[in-house]
Amino acid sequence: MMLLAELTWPDFDIRRHHGLVIVPIGAVEPHGPHLPLGADTMISDYFAHRLAADLDATIAPTIGYGVATAPQRLGGVFPGVLAISGTTFTHLVTEILTALAEHGAQQVVIVNSAIDNLSYLCEAARIVTATFTDARIMIVAWWDVVGEPFRNALAAETGVARTDDHHAGMVESSLTMHIAPGAARPDLAGTDPAVSPARRFSYDVFPLPPDAATSSGIVYTAHKASAEIGARVAEQVAHEMTAAVRLEFGLEAARR
Repeated sequence: MMLLAELTWPDFDIRRHHGLVIVPIGAVEPHGPHLPLGADTMISDYFAHRLAADLDATIAPTIGYGVATAPQRLGGVFPGVLAISGTTFTHLVTEILTALAEHGAQQVVIVNSAIDNLSYLCEAARIVTATFTDARIMIVAWWDVVGEPFRNALAAETGVARTDDHHAGMVESSLTMHIAPGAARPDLAGTDPAVSPARRFSYDVFPLPPDAATSSGIVYTAHKASAEIGARVAEQVAHEMTAAVRLEFGLEAARR
């Protein structure tokens, strides 16, 4: 594993044509009163490092700003949304991927942990791979690879239904508690819809209807979150993410 920013140009010149480059991408936004604003970025950084250690990949500097999440998923409008527009985000990611491709890095994995970034990441990947036809770009988030059986078993074990476990819910909260224990506030995770119910719906409305807002920013259920659950989720995701990347980039022979 190497951090691109710590390489000299001769070191990068050696590595750029061989192996993967990983680009971690997150966001800065509220995750209830119990998680840090940078939770998405912390999660992406964590899994980027796990993946790089498994595959001897190079990690590019993290993109810590993302596209704003709709207020209904945040439980309302709270301080701390430091976002950039979709147009700016697409240009930023496209130019970084283009620079990597121009320097011969043809295998790139984007580790993303903010769902609203996804369509813009796909657009950037389409643009770059249309121009650099030898380039391959994989976009993966922890929820893509954690596995339905694992999530279903966790829901059955804890009694937290899958419908109650999304943004800043039990699994994401547990991951953050495991990855960044000093930044999480487990004692504040108990304020959830059972205490402050908010109307849920699957579409988006602007401005957010008053009955869809929460007082805490916890739309789903976080009170059963724990670092122990987070450690189990982290191991499952790290294993499955490595397997998925090996599969997509033809690295099966390197399996340990």
